[in-house]
Amino acid sequence: MKRRLLLSAIGLSPLALISSKIPVNNPIVENLIKRWESSKEYTMAVFEAMPEDTLEYAPSKEQMTFVQHFMHLGLINNFYMGILTDAKTYKDFPALIKAEFLIPRPDPINLFQPDYLEERDPKVNKELIAAYVASTFDYVISSLRTVNDESLTLGKNKVKPDFLSGHTNLDLILRGESHTAHHRAQAVVYLRASGVRPPKYTPYNKF
Repeated sequence: MKRRLLLSAIGLSPLALISSKIPVNNPIVENLIKRWESSKEYTMAVFEAMPEDTLEYAPSKEQMTFVQHFMHLGLINNFYMGILTDAKTYKDFPALIKAEFLIPRPDPINLFQPDYLEERDPKVNKELIAAYVASTFDYVISSLRTVNDESLTLGKNKVKPDFLSGHTNLDLILRGESHTAHHRAQAVVYLRASGVRPPKYTPYNKF
């Protein structure tokens, strides 16, 4: 705790110190960072496209709402990168949901079953969720800056929840990206069903 306070006082974070020791020439990690930066831009564009008063649109009662998809993918990305970078281990979901690396959510709704946000001004809800989702992407990107290409093959035997067992560090990163695409694609369909034209994919995926 004292060390964290000291680092904070001088304007440095533990991640910053770690990244300062990582060799500059890491083409795979550098490419991953670019992909996640593009993914953040596109994901936020899709989210912002939905009008405030239809953020909680869902095609049926059995499906997650539009906004839940974004909170869900943000939480999962936070999980995966935390597992990768945290020295601690998390054997199951109950342990994982209590991890110190988790970014506080603006609303305690269920992110695995259909649920609805607290009643508040729709504009406020949109601002709160946008800030949360953006912060989870920033967490992924800053975490990637603390690893190098060689470390991507490690982590396979690190203790993890069953649904991530056997994953290397690279597996966690790629699984996070594919999971993000999975939920973002559903959100795009929700936009179409709401009569909203989604942002084009290609402009956000050029390096």
